[in-house]
Amino acid sequence: MSDTYLLDQYIEDLRRITQETSDEDEIMSQVGPLAQRLAIENSWLQDKHYETDSEQGFGAYMLHEEPDHALAVFVVNWMPGRGAPPHDHGTWAVIAGVEGVERNVRYKRVDDGSREGYADLEVKNSINAEVGELICMKTGGIHSVHNETDQLTLSLHTYGSHVNFNKRSQYDLMTKKKKDFIVRVT
Repeated sequence: MSDTYLLDQYIEDLRRITQETSDEDEIMSQVGPLAQRLAIENSWLQDKHYETDSEQGFGAYMLHEEPDHALAVFVVNWMPGRGAPPHDHGTWAVIAGVEGVERNVRYKRVDDGSREGYADLEVKNSINAEVGELICMKTGGIHSVHNETDQLTLSLHTYGSHVNFNKRSQYDLMTKKKKDFIVRVT
């Protein structure tokens, strides 16, 4: 019997946890250590997961998605010097570092949300997420990701539902504009 934690086991655990509770704090506290384990063991990684999308600045690969678009799991690679602008996911998120170091900046919204297409953000904190480190966000949490290294980085992303099937946004810090955010997923 192998002690290796496999992607199939992770999916089974995700299903069990989300059937037992809908509390996002509880989900993240249970899923987090499992995501860390899967990220560190990384036997599920394939050569294609290192192929980038130069226009987007990162490659996103679907590892699992339920038929109703729930419980989506991706591996995302980030090109050197590239990243994603401030954005939300429209669902809870558990992200674990797989390879390299990624700069994650979390934001809080300081406007009241009453103006369509507008959002004023303020930095809450930032961390350099390394292999096995977690970024957990409740629905509505906003962050940006940037690879400040000269090497490709990878992270494991687990969401309550597929992000492209949620109402989610990206934010421009300079213009304070808010718009829909869709990513190309392979």
